[in-house]
Amino acid sequence: PEKVRLMQENWIGKSQGANLRWSIVEAPAGVSASDPIEVYTTRPDTLFGASFLALAPDHPLTKAIAAQRPDVQAFVDACASLGTSEAEIEKAEKLGVDLGIRVRHPFDPDRTVPVWSANFVLSTYGSGAIFGCPAHDQRDLDFARKYDLPVTPVVRPDGAGDDFAVGTEAYTGPGALFASDFLSGLAVTEAKAEAIRRIEAAGQGEGTTLYRLRDWGVSRQRYWGCPIPIVHCPSCGAVPAAELPVELPKDVTFDKPGNPLDRHPTWKHVKCPSCDEDAERETDTLDTFVDSSWYFARFTDPKAAEPINAEAAKRWLPVDQYIGGVEHAVLHLLYARFVSRALSDAGLMDAPEPFAGLFTQGMVVHETYRRADGAW
Repeated sequence: PEKVRLMQENWIGKSQGANLRWSIVEAPAGVSASDPIEVYTTRPDTLFGASFLALAPDHPLTKAIAAQRPDVQAFVDACASLGTSEAEIEKAEKLGVDLGIRVRHPFDPDRTVPVWSANFVLSTYGSGAIFGCPAHDQRDLDFARKYDLPVTPVVRPDGAGDDFAVGTEAYTGPGALFASDFLSGLAVTEAKAEAIRRIEAAGQGEGTTLYRLRDWGVSRQRYWGCPIPIVHCPSCGAVPAAELPVELPKDVTFDKPGNPLDRHPTWKHVKCPSCDEDAERETDTLDTFVDSSWYFARFTDPKAAEPINAEAAKRWLPVDQYIGGVEHAVLHLLYARFVSRALSDAGLMDAPEPFAGLFTQGMVVHETYRRADGAW
């Protein structure tokens, strides 16, 4: 379904833009001005509309200044107590603090802009720093209006003149660049490409592709899961287990909190496969989503001696019709696609896409109520 495709596309979050270095020209005492601030942007075309830089609350420069200024530290502490998801940040009031730093505009040596720390900038995306172009980004506009920062339009829709202005809503649509030096007159797409070309030619940055997708933790501190076949050796470090599969012990007790594998008297104590010294097994287990990411390949020949019978998998896969809830769109269904590609790249099966068709059946819901006695 198109909805699932879009959800997965947004979850992966591929974006194309540029890394751009802004030279520091003013900085508080104790803060180095020798290293430029690196900013990632998907809108290099709006560079001439920049009126501020904003750093994440946990950006190294923000932390350095927070160590000297109680007001900045209070701002950092306040941000740490709030939600950090994109959805939560989107809804929150846009707040910030001026860090007392000014940077030089990459293409206008006579122009400098202030550097703030803002609660809507994420350290996990790009370099944890943005340039704000309020006329063409709603978050930047809300922030600029609150703190009385300049709003300079540089993209105008077809038919608009040089007096084009924005009110309470940023203009994010198509159009032509104006008031932008060498970018003036270009369409947005052309201006992006030209801006990146100029940035690279000047040695001030480079075109970059980023993804919102982040590494996942696959290990869990519990018994119920597939053992991770790693042995930890004091001399050799992490070493792959020599004998596979690693099987879970059956004589475990669940009478105490925590992972019973940590407490097992013998299971975790082994010899290092590399040097034969005393070592310990990894006691974390893989999350169950790892198993559900390839079970369909095993089902093609569940009695095979090897994990996947390549011939059977080639005959039966991909699955013709998969029926499952849309709530799995960016979880199980995405994991299964990733694992299938990895298994196919490794030559264990020939089905980089595991499901030829997907039907999301919807969810059955029913009204619920609580009785006067408190029972549902």
